[in-house]
This record gives sequence, C-alpha cells and structure tokens, in this order.
Amino acid sequence: MKNPKNLLTLIGVLVYVAFIPLAFKAGNTGFIPDVLFFMLLPIIFNWLYELMQLNPVTFSLLVLGPIPHALGTFGWYNNSPLPFAWDHFTHIAALLPLALAFLLCFSQWMDYKVFTKKNALLVASVFLLVSGIGAMIELSEFAGYLALGFGEGGFRFGPGDGFEGPVGADFTNTDEINNIGGGWINTGWDLIYNTVAILIGTLVGFVVVYWRKHVRY
Repeated sequence: MKNPKNLLTLIGVLVYVAFIPLAFKAGNTGFIPDVLFFMLLPIIFNWLYELMQLNPVTFSLLVLGPIPHALGTFGWYNNSPLPFAWDHFTHIAALLPLALAFLLCFSQWMDYKVFTKKNALLVASVFLLVSGIGAMIELSEFAGYLALGFGEGGFRFGPGDGFEGPVGADFTNTDEINNIGGGWINTGWDLIYNTVAILIGTLVGFVVVYWRKHVRY
C-alpha cells in the first residue's frame, strides 16, 4: 500500500470508538466526551497529512498520543499503574508526537548546516507552537470545570487535576495543599511535563533531520 493514511485513519477512529462501551462497562462515562473529540483527530490529521508532511509513523504517533488519557477510563488517574502520576505520562504521550511532527515539517525550511540562526528560530517556533497547544489544553480543562464542575474526564475537575505527590509518598497534608491551590500546582506540573515532552520530541526530530541530511546520503 503506497499511502496507508486512510487505513490508519479508520483504525484510529475505531480504536477510540471502542472506548465508549468500555467506559460504560467501567462505570466511568466522564471520559466519553473526550473520546468523541479524539475520534476527530485521525480525520483532522488525515486532512493535514500532506501539508504537515506526515508519514505513517508520525501519523500513527499523533493519532495514538491521546490514548493514555482515554485509558483514564479505568481509574488510572486516581491509581496510576506507573511509579509516577498517570497525568504526567498523558502529557508526555500527547505532546511529544506533536513536537516531533512539527519539527519534521519545519525541517523543509532548515539550512543544511546545523547551527544557524534560521534553524534556531525554527526550533524555537516548534517549541512555542506546541507549548501553545499545551496551554490551550489547560484552558479547555479550566473552561470545562467552570461549565461542568467536578467529575471524571478532561472537562471536569477530578483525579489527576489536584496535588497528589509522588506515588507511594506519605503526604499527610495533601488535603490542605489542595484546599489552598492543588489545581494550580497540578497545572504547573502539567506545564513542566509538557516542556519535557516538547524537548524530547524536538531532539528526536532534530536527530532524524540530521540523519536524513548528513548521514543517509
């Protein structure tokens, strides 16, 4: 198959469709609005495929990036299966592919030499662009809280949105911290992990670009 983007789009949509009955079975329907939005992402990235110069790998990473958030259906925001908060992992999984994809897209305008002002400006543009997307996610969460209040899912304030501390830590004052600002502490951590994801994605993208221009040929 020369360009499997349509097949990958269909698979991506079906993956998120599968989360709807799973949410009902788990008794956690708060994530269904999130999943309905995620169903649109494969279609959007299909439409942008050529413009963003995507390939099957970057397309798949972009489509699958929100899956960890959808897995919150199983209560993983409240009880993370990882040795750190599940919320942190979801931010890395979602934004790292974006940074990688945009860096590879912007590489069409990069100079052959690595360390130039133009390349530095393009890398900075990727960082600011993806950081802005991360900030919009935080704003959407806050807007959802204002409209819908407390509960599960990305558009309500619930598990993963307050201060929890490292997994396994004994924080006797967690409730007090949440009362005075657990939400903005969580937002601060979200932005930190967004930055980590963007830096890693940009670095991986830069390595790929360097290999394409300086090693492969």
